Amino acid sequence: MRNVLRAAYDRLSYAVAGLPPRRLRGWISPTWFDFHDTGRDQLEFFVEMAGLRPSHRVLDIACGVGRLAIPLSRYLNGRGSYDGFDIKEELVDWCRSKISTRRPNFQFQLARVATRWSPNEQISVDRYCFPYQDERFDFAYAGSIFTHILPGGACNYLEQTSRVLRPGGRLVATWLVYNKRTLELTQTTGSVEHSWKFDHGEYRVKDDDQPEASIAYEEGAIRRMYAEAGLQILEPFRPDASYNAARIPSNRSEGIHLHHCLCVIAMRPNDTRRASHSSQPT
Repeated sequence: MRNVLRAAYDRLSYAVAGLPPRRLRGWISPTWFDFHDTGRDQLEFFVEMAGLRPSHRVLDIACGVGRLAIPLSRYLNGRGSYDGFDIKEELVDWCRSKISTRRPNFQFQLARVATRWSPNEQISVDRYCFPYQDERFDFAYAGSIFTHILPGGACNYLEQTSRVLRPGGRLVATWLVYNKRTLELTQTTGSVEHSWKFDHGEYRVKDDDQPEASIAYEEGAIRRMYAEAGLQILEPFRPDASYNAARIPSNRSEGIHLHHCLCVIAMRPNDTRRASHSSQPT
C-alpha cells in the first residue's frame, strides 16, 4: 500500500507542479532550493551568457533528477537533443519514465563510476570515460560536480568533456573558488579556512575523512586544469545562476560556502586537439 501511495504521489507531483518528488530532489540540492526557479534561471543564463541555442546538442554531466532537463525540454527544438548521466539509478529511472517518454531526443544513462555515493562501482572518477563519441555535443553543463571531485577526477572530467565537445562547443561548470586575495580578505572572518579547514595546496576540503563532501579549488589550479584539457576560459568567472548565496533563505544558516560558488564558461577552440582525448567508449 505504501508503494502504491508513493507512486501516486510521484505522478501527481510531476503532473500538477512539473516537479520530481521531494525525496528525489533532496539527492541533488537542499530541498529549500527552488527546483523550478533554479532550473529556469540556469537555462536563461545559458542562453544569455553562454550562447545556448534551441538546435544545440546538450550534455548534462551528473544530470540529477531533471532540474535542467525539464526546462530544456520546452526550449530545445526537434534539431536539438539532450543527453544526461548520473550515478543514482533512481534519478535516472525517474527521468526516463517522465521525460524521455515525452521527448525521445532526451536520453539518460546510469554512470557506473565509483564515488563517495556509489562506492561499490569498479571504475574510478579519474578513469571514467564518458559514454559518447568525439565531438558529439555543442554544449555541456556540470553543475556542482567539480565541488565533489578531487583533482585526478576533475582533470579527467574536463578532458572527457573537451573530447565530446565539437570545436567551438562550450562548457558551463560551477566550482567553489578561492585565491590569495580571497584568503587575505577573509582572514578576519575565516570563511575559507573555516569552511574548508584542510589545506592540500591547490585545493581545500571540509573533511579529510570524506574529502568529496565539499572541495574548494584555488583559482590558479582551475585555470591550469582547463588549459591542460584544451579548454579556453571565457572571462570572467561569474556568479552562478542557481547555486549562489542569494538563494539561501534568511532563516537558514547552512550553505554559507555558496558565497564562493562561481561559474566558469569555457570553449573548446577550433584548433585545439589533445592526443589524450582520442579515447572513445567502446
